[in-house]
Amino acid sequence: MSELLEVRNLTVTFETDRGLVRAVDGVSFDLSAGETLGLVGESGCGKTVTALSLLKLIQEPPGHVAPQSEIRFEDLNILDLRGENLRKIRGAKIAMIFQDPASSLNPVMTIGAQIAETIRAHESVSKAEARSRSIDLLARVGIPDPDDRFKSYAHQLSGGMLQRVMIAIALSCKPSILVADEPTTALDVTVQAQILELLGELQQEFDMSLILITHDLGVVAETADRVIVMYAGQVVEEAATTEIFSDPAHPYTQGLLDSMPRIDRPGTAISAIPGVVPPATNWPAGCRFHPRCSHFWNQCLEEPSLDALPANRSVRCWLYHDLQEDN
Repeated sequence: MSELLEVRNLTVTFETDRGLVRAVDGVSFDLSAGETLGLVGESGCGKTVTALSLLKLIQEPPGHVAPQSEIRFEDLNILDLRGENLRKIRGAKIAMIFQDPASSLNPVMTIGAQIAETIRAHESVSKAEARSRSIDLLARVGIPDPDDRFKSYAHQLSGGMLQRVMIAIALSCKPSILVADEPTTALDVTVQAQILELLGELQQEFDMSLILITHDLGVVAETADRVIVMYAGQVVEEAATTEIFSDPAHPYTQGLLDSMPRIDRPGTAISAIPGVVPPATNWPAGCRFHPRCSHFWNQCLEEPSLDALPANRSVRCWLYHDLQEDN
């Protein structure tokens, strides 16, 4: 598979009253054509900031993307683009489903008008054609009576319907990459399954690559080809989904998996990772996970690098440093 997106040394900081927040710190990864990449980790680990950076949606100030950061798409560094050149990519070639559709949609515009507006912003089409395509999109994402729903407002729809509207807006220009930030949050289990199935079908139909940001490891196991685990603004492990679930390397990844309920192990106690993600204004020195890690030793007070391991995986942990040197 060819590399469709290349992220290199992405570093994002924010100015706050409590000091400089290093929300994302040296994140690098690739996304291949047609691939589904899962981005996981606890709240505050930098997943959403990473996603927003892909579309250059970090407000400056208070946010700042470091000059050495690169996000390459179609031989262009998105971070260097401005004005019309940026608009040609944002929403058209790289689209995003935001976390909370109720707050992301305009409450005083009909949902149909918002879809049509997106289409006309990127393509030279008439109002009538944009309306027709919007209704077709509403039908495609499974909204009943799309002609009537075209005239509805956000407050008139359920959470599941609003998520489908967000998907319709994101797909309105047939993007190459879809970034889905917690697309099943606050939805009941049945609707979650419907949304995930819909995303899978649309990914095949539109030949898209998908970046799926979620706390739900079950969703990742079902949908992702490859997984990136983030902690405290850094990538701590990257591997194929099957490798992550069968043989997690980083202690943090192991902790996340151990905290999941397992129907195949009835009666087994669920383990919790002690402590919480530290504040981004004061990341721990050395390995940022060491205050919560059961494998802590003196070497952990020095910062480990993200080292390559066999089977096309990488991990940021001193437990594997010697193994990396042997390979």
